[in-house]
Amino acid sequence: MRPILPGGKILVVDDNADMRDYLQRILSVHWSVEVANNGEQAVMSIINNPPDLVVTDMNMTGSDGLALLREIRANRNTIPVLMLTAQADEETAVNGLFESADDFIVEPFGARELITRVVAQLEVSRIRQYNRQAVLASEERYCQLYENLQKKEEQLAYAQRAAGIGLWSYDLKTNTGFVTSEWRHLMGYPEDDEAWSFAKFLMCVHRDDQKRIKATHWKAVNSELGLDTEFRINHPKKGLQWILSRAQYIPPTENNDAARLLGYIMNITERKQFEQVLRLSQERYNCLKMVTAAIVWTAAPDGRIIEDVPMWEAFTGQTPAEYKGYGWLNALHPDDRDPTLTLWIDALEIKHPIEVLFRLRLRDGTYQEMLAVGLPVFDVDGNVWEWVGTVTEIR
Repeated sequence: MRPILPGGKILVVDDNADMRDYLQRILSVHWSVEVANNGEQAVMSIINNPPDLVVTDMNMTGSDGLALLREIRANRNTIPVLMLTAQADEETAVNGLFESADDFIVEPFGARELITRVVAQLEVSRIRQYNRQAVLASEERYCQLYENLQKKEEQLAYAQRAAGIGLWSYDLKTNTGFVTSEWRHLMGYPEDDEAWSFAKFLMCVHRDDQKRIKATHWKAVNSELGLDTEFRINHPKKGLQWILSRAQYIPPTENNDAARLLGYIMNITERKQFEQVLRLSQERYNCLKMVTAAIVWTAAPDGRIIEDVPMWEAFTGQTPAEYKGYGWLNALHPDDRDPTLTLWIDALEIKHPIEVLFRLRLRDGTYQEMLAVGLPVFDVDGNVWEWVGTVTEIR
């Protein structure tokens, strides 16, 4: 006869040799059957060659069926267990069900009843095995996803460190936030303090900036327009630092996710220091222009005057609107305008310094001979960034 459930393997446990032989003879027609004459042998057989079903007598000398059942379940083994019991032990068998036996059959029983019960329990075994494999596969998949997530988080951390930015998110419903490790590094925020809050963040901000940052934050929360601000912090290791913070307002979703601010910070201390140097340099340049006897000027790469030249105004009486662009040519003697313009255009084309003499009409209407000198200023790509020069009197 063809097996009902191919591949099913049954362990029969009974200390009565006649009953063992009877069970083996009936069941081996359909399945692979192993036998054990006591609980100890059964445990070793289960360890060495796990079956799909255990059929065991309830009452055996030494370790009985209930003791075997407890031993099996103590190892978290989910193999189905079918108990065989005499009529008088039916109540005990029911208690066995509470001990996590899967089914019991009362002696005497026929071959058909036995096979029916065995088929049912082998199906239970198949389902349990399938579920166990599904759980293992799910756990493996979870581990893979978790490992991938860990790798992504590491990559994100490296990317943030390389870019010098720290990410943050602020939940507008709960007023709680999340910050990355790089954010903590940039802010000097304790790594072991997981309970981030806006109040704790504000404590990191320079005292003179706290009021402004607090107002900026709540304006971003209430206006739904995001955030773009700069502030100072007192870094525990680096001292006074400048931080740029930008964020985008994220509206609530259909899944009832709360609105939030999603943004980043970056350290701009070097930029601020550079801006300070530029500002001081510009102020120094402006002071020199005011105290020098020469007219100091700057021009765009195409030769147009685009900035105010106070000393030119003082000499000629022209207003900025009159001398900007190429309007300054109108203050030259009519005979000197075309030659001066020609030399200026040639210098622009070849990007070469220029020296030119011309007569300049002064505020009182008289003319003064002047020497104009101009030099190109190049950027890192070799292109002219601007022209700078002076106009001085020839005496």
